[in-house]
Parts: sequence; structure tokens; C-alpha cells
Amino acid sequence: MLIYKILRSAEWADLVTRGETPGAPIDVADGFVHFSTGVQAAETAAKHFAGEEGLMLLTLDADTLGPALKWEPSRGGALFPHFYAPLRLADVIALAPLPWVDDTHLFPEDVTGHIDPTRAQFEAFKALDRDEPLEMLNLVALRDQAVYPADHPLADQGLTGAQAYANYGADTGPILKKVGGSILWRGTFRTTLIGPKDERWDHAFIARYPSAHAFLQMVTDPDYRIAVAHRQAAVKTSRLIRTAPSETRDTFG
Repeated sequence: MLIYKILRSAEWADLVTRGETPGAPIDVADGFVHFSTGVQAAETAAKHFAGEEGLMLLTLDADTLGPALKWEPSRGGALFPHFYAPLRLADVIALAPLPWVDDTHLFPEDVTGHIDPTRAQFEAFKALDRDEPLEMLNLVALRDQAVYPADHPLADQGLTGAQAYANYGADTGPILKKVGGSILWRGTFRTTLIGPKDERWDHAFIARYPSAHAFLQMVTDPDYRIAVAHRQAAVKTSRLIRTAPSETRDTFG
């Protein structure tokens, strides 16, 4: 399994020069090198590196680090990879910049995926006409294995991504109906004719809402806030695209 380490530019330069480093100051104080899974990486960046530019994201293979890598409870009780040895340049299998864009760090999609909107995206959504009817195009790719927070009741049940997403659908269906929403169209993915060759969607559907007010009412509903944990556990990456209904034609464009 792949794990990730965020380094500041000076720390990366030190790693390149020396070939190994004990890591960032918080690592030295704790006596081990902090790593994150892909799911945990964005939260780590927000907690420890908010607003910082010039960061580098290191990728390592957990299976090659030996017994010095231990999975231990940390933030919120979740298991994090802790490495009780110096971080060596030779252990790094990939490197990518981690730019600060629109008040968030922009991770490669194959690390964290697109699961929740960024703050900037959500603000742009809210800035549009809230009285306008809207149709939301949903494209969803699922994890093989669901990843629930350690304190979630289903964390140790071994659910697949498909099972977790089914839980999300069952729990949010009544809320969608309550706000006047419906599923306008649903399709089954076959192949990508134009687009990235490895892009595949497990769910493709269009949800219709009477207004943006209705959509916002749904996502702020207390029951929805509980149910969305299933979606976050299930989804590897997704697209959620707001559109407005328009007149149909018999031609493209």
C-alpha cells in the first residue's frame, strides 16, 4: 500500500543532500516519522501546513519499509503509519509538488481523489442563482474497500465501497425526496470513448432539485450529515457538476 509524507522545501533539500532525514520538527519531537494514507493526507496538510507554499508530496511503499513502520492510533483514533527510522531518499518512489490553490493544497487525484468540494468550489456554487432549478451530474468511482473513520460503527465490518455507497443511498433517499429532489436519469458505464483511458465510473446519474435552496437544505440536514460518512468511506473519486435545465434540440451544441 502507498503512504505519503509532506515535506517543506528546506526539508526536501536536506533529504536530497544527506540521503536521509528524521523529518519535520513534529517528527523529531515524537520520535518517529509521520506518514499518512491517501485518505488522511489532505487532512494532514490542512492541520499542519495550511497556507504554506513550496511543499513536496513524497510517495512510499509501506510494504517495503519493514517492521520499523507501525500502524498506531492517532488523530480521532484512526490508524496512522508511523516510521521508527530515518526517512531515506532511497525509499521515495514518487515525488510531486503540492501547490496552494484557492485556499487549499492541490493533491494529485490518484492520492486523495475528488470526494468533497473545496471551500472555493462550494462558495462558487453558493454564489450562483439559488432560485434557479438545477440538475446535478454525478460521476462516481468507488473504492474496492470502504474506509470509515476508526470511531464509526461500521469501521470494522469490512464493507466494500459498493456496500458503503448503497448505505449512503438508502439513508439519503428520504432526504432527497423531502427537499423535492429526484433522480432524473441513471446509466450504466460501459467504456470511455473520449477521455483518460483508465477513467471508469461505477455510478452515473443526474439528480434534479427544484432550486439550489433545496440542494443546500439537503446537504445541511442533520441526518444527511450523518449519512454522508458512507459516501466519504465509499468514494475513490467523483465529479459533481451543476447544470441548469435548458431547451432540448435535435442537434449538437
